[in-house]
Amino acid sequence: MRRRKFISMLGCAAVAWPFASSATEDADFVIDGVPLPADARLAFVLQSGTDVQRRFSGVWTGAWNGEIKHILLVERIDEDGAASIVYALGDDFHTGLRANWRRLDATVSGRTLTVKVPGGIAEYGIDDEGQLSAFFKGSGVARATMIKSDLASLLRPHAVVAWSRGTSELLETDLLEDGYPIGLEVVFFKPPGSGPFPLAVFHHGSVGSNATPGLIKQTWVSLEVADFLNKRGWLVAFPQRRGRGKSGGRYEEEQNSFGDLAKALAGADRALTDIGAANAALRRRQDVSPGPVLVGGQSRGGALSIACAGTDSEQILGVINFVGGWFSEKAPSAALVNQALLERGAHYDRSTIWLYGQGDKFYSLSHSRKNFAAFERAGGRGQFVEFNVPSDIGHNVIHYPDLWEGQIDDYLKSVRRGN
Repeated sequence: MRRRKFISMLGCAAVAWPFASSATEDADFVIDGVPLPADARLAFVLQSGTDVQRRFSGVWTGAWNGEIKHILLVERIDEDGAASIVYALGDDFHTGLRANWRRLDATVSGRTLTVKVPGGIAEYGIDDEGQLSAFFKGSGVARATMIKSDLASLLRPHAVVAWSRGTSELLETDLLEDGYPIGLEVVFFKPPGSGPFPLAVFHHGSVGSNATPGLIKQTWVSLEVADFLNKRGWLVAFPQRRGRGKSGGRYEEEQNSFGDLAKALAGADRALTDIGAANAALRRRQDVSPGPVLVGGQSRGGALSIACAGTDSEQILGVINFVGGWFSEKAPSAALVNQALLERGAHYDRSTIWLYGQGDKFYSLSHSRKNFAAFERAGGRGQFVEFNVPSDIGHNVIHYPDLWEGQIDDYLKSVRRGN
């Protein structure tokens, strides 16, 4: 017997980050860099559709890890949950894959839509607020919060698309470059309520010595950190240092410094100057409550967070370091550079937390334990947490909140008690 299709929806687009390798066909529509096929069309929903299936209908926008633009359209859901979707992505500057789309079969079970794609599986769970929480697991992991949109509005020329639930602002700072003031992009994630809120500031890592201009101009956030801290009442800010994302100025952290201690620390000083300027400007905001702030970061941002706490101790409530370091341990003089930077945080008079994973290709547990030991010998206080996880997770511990939520909850309770 032929199955009766009771939801017919939008036909649309997919590029495959991190899944597709090439475009499937030319697109007639491009929405802020994301292609859609020529036959994209509005949905209609028959009365026999379940409530959850109805809620999946439509077009959804988001960004994987806050970086890779993504559009999801569900073209069809059958009574047994079999579905057809179109999956679209913008350019992926990490891999060099171009914006693309493809149609794929999917399944809907309960409140989750699952689709198998080249390289992994993507799952979309719908919540009571009408958002999709998207999770990809393959050779890497990625998350996105998908917001329901209107296709006709998206197809208008120069449409403004909500790729992330965070709000990007250009923060006025005291930084000057060539005599001109420099603004830094900051992405804010606010908890419910009117505020003011306690402030948490999280910092991005490096783009590497061979980064493309497109990668440098991507804005970094951690949806996992934002969600975790928002639920606990924190206003979370993700500043982008000079030249990164939409921030003004030149990006010079990598310039001629690979393996050179003096040049590397000069780059770190420039980064710490940016962090100090961002922190000072953020504290002046009316939606930020007075008092010390929570700081943290991923990779290079984690190491910088430890270092900045040593120079601004009274203004820092606590420090969360995810897999921090300045140079990969494979770089010449990596141990000297990383320890010299992290030892700057030894002057911080409270405890810090360092979180690292097995199999990290940049900072092995052995290398990172030595960095932590050097920090302690210099007088630093902290807790080193290591996770015995598959090697592909290693440097991506931040993407697995189930690993660290309990640890950071305990840490936050400790620093609030003044430990």
